Amino acid sequence: MALPLPTTPKTQFATPKRVRTIRTPLMLENSENFVVPTTPRSQLATPKFSKAVGSLVSTPECFNTVTIETPNNNAPVKRRSSKGVFDQVSNLTVAVRIRPMNAKELACVGSADVVKVKNQDLIIRSNPLGNSSMSLDHVFQYDHIFWSCDETKSLYASQKDIFATIGKPLLNSAFRGYNACLFAYGQTGSGKSFSMMGANTCEIADIDSEEFSGLTPRFCRELFERISNLKSDTTVSVEVSYFEIYNEKIHDLLASPNVINKLPLKVREHPEWGPYVVDLSVHTVKSYNELRNWLILGNKSRATAATTMNEKSSRSHSIFSIELSLTEGLDDSDTSRRSKVSLVDLAGSERLGSSHNSDEKIRQGVSINKSLLTLGKVISALADHKKNIFVPYRDSVLTWLLKESLGGNSLTCMLATITPANSNLDETLATLRYACQARSIVNRARINENPHDRLIRELKSEVQRLKALKQDYERHSLLNSSFTAMNISNNEELEELRNKLSQAEEKLLFAENNWKQRFMESTELQLKELAESEKRREELESKVRIMECADKSVDLSLYKTNFLEELEDVLTEEVTSESKFVEKISEWCYQNKLQCRISPSMITIVDSVNQKQTVLMTKDSKKLGNFQSVGEFLQSLTWTEIKNKFRKLSKNEVLSSLDQIYQALNNLQPSDSDNNLNLLFARVNKSLQAFEAALLHNINKNHCQKTVSFNL
Repeated sequence: MALPLPTTPKTQFATPKRVRTIRTPLMLENSENFVVPTTPRSQLATPKFSKAVGSLVSTPECFNTVTIETPNNNAPVKRRSSKGVFDQVSNLTVAVRIRPMNAKELACVGSADVVKVKNQDLIIRSNPLGNSSMSLDHVFQYDHIFWSCDETKSLYASQKDIFATIGKPLLNSAFRGYNACLFAYGQTGSGKSFSMMGANTCEIADIDSEEFSGLTPRFCRELFERISNLKSDTTVSVEVSYFEIYNEKIHDLLASPNVINKLPLKVREHPEWGPYVVDLSVHTVKSYNELRNWLILGNKSRATAATTMNEKSSRSHSIFSIELSLTEGLDDSDTSRRSKVSLVDLAGSERLGSSHNSDEKIRQGVSINKSLLTLGKVISALADHKKNIFVPYRDSVLTWLLKESLGGNSLTCMLATITPANSNLDETLATLRYACQARSIVNRARINENPHDRLIRELKSEVQRLKALKQDYERHSLLNSSFTAMNISNNEELEELRNKLSQAEEKLLFAENNWKQRFMESTELQLKELAESEKRREELESKVRIMECADKSVDLSLYKTNFLEELEDVLTEEVTSESKFVEKISEWCYQNKLQCRISPSMITIVDSVNQKQTVLMTKDSKKLGNFQSVGEFLQSLTWTEIKNKFRKLSKNEVLSSLDQIYQALNNLQPSDSDNNLNLLFARVNKSLQAFEAALLHNINKNHCQKTVSFNL
């Protein structure tokens, strides 16, 4: 018996047969342009295979000729006083620097220069098939292109030229109150650290060198030069911080060296100022030399290692931040601005197979490439300009901290560094493509100032604009006075402008009065607190004097409102009279050329001419009132003759006496646990030794010199 063959059961997922659609008259009546529904063709469909060889090796059109226009920065921008509205819209400024080929690249077999600069175009020549006839050109355009390969060429760009082109504009923005950011991106060994810091980042001579100094030292030097040229009524504060991101962990490069266990720092985000590093040390600097010392200290603490691509490769991303605060004016209407400048030296992007030879370096490379990959994702997302698109800032610590610099409240410049060697062609093209995408990122920067100052500034500018319109209108109305009909309409417009001007002035006056009222209230509150503190201080001082004079009995009523004043009068009456008495005695002795030695309880007056002296107690100050003058009072005292009881001691007597003093002092030596007593004991011992040396020196000095005679 034949068994039936197994068959595939029918399912609801079977592909349906094609059904011919019949257009009925009813359908034609309802829709004139009736179209059979079909599956839309996707833009992501796989293209058909072409037998042409050229299509396999050709570069996509988007990278063959890259031309991205930067929006006109001179276009008018609306300025508002609301918190979330920006003052300036601008694209990222992107610059590319080409370094010369190093010895290792020149030693490679078949090494060639594939980078060419022509006008404003950067041309990359590639030869993927090894055939010169099949070479392709990749053309890129950027805001600035720096050729640093040959100093003899006219296109050569030095460190000074690069700073003048991209560094000074950021410094100008910082003084106007905008946040600024400059970061270097590129392959490892392509010249990022050299461009940002210089040849040797840990030596003062190289950092201050005119030839090798990088963007960061030049920026700091120019900053303090401009500060010195500001007006005298401008108050400036400069604060710096320096940290690195190593293996996705933040380390403070300016932390105190006394800290043994340096834990990684954490990142938090402020709703207004953006991401920041918790417990990061911030240092106030007053001069360029102080700032340079902090910069060198941070550079010495950076994580570096030698790889096959670079002998001293940076294994971490470093961010050097400068916070600049400017306050103009010394009166109540002063204005303040605050800006933050971030100078970022990124670690180099690299391939693990060509640059690592240990597990630790592989782990470092993975962290570096992860953060740079996230940076690329952020750049791609921001360059897309689509609404409601997710930007993965928090996928890495680097992009989280650069959130305000990439598409936020900052004027940002990106410096891409490349090498012209054909051996690094793939990394060079990847860097240039990232730079092209970054060029289309739009930042929305605003001046960091007090909202009240912003409102006053905008109202003042509005008043000036209206006044200018008024003057211009009045000038034109005088020239066109013959047109009476036009004058009527012009008068209405003039009246409208006057109303607007008066309204703007009223708003300005209201804002100023409001600010002055708040200032006076704050000042009054501070004065009240100061008065209470002064009253409390006087009460405490009174209590202290009461405790000091506890042995004296004074009867006062605690229920009187002026209890403290009476108590103070009682306590200070005796002290005041005694001080006046001592002052009169010392002044009379000075006028009569007598010696006066004053102690807390007695006064000793010495007449060295007549060899006599007298002693009076300070408590006898009331007796002075019984005499007409101080001289009569002193003559009434008992004067004793000064007898010279002193005699010169011999050296042995001095040494014997000092030995007894040293023995007594040794018996008084405190324990090691009491640091204060040990310090005082050491001071007494040192003073006694100095006294001993002076006595012995005096004895040797006064001793008669020996004479030796020779009888010939």
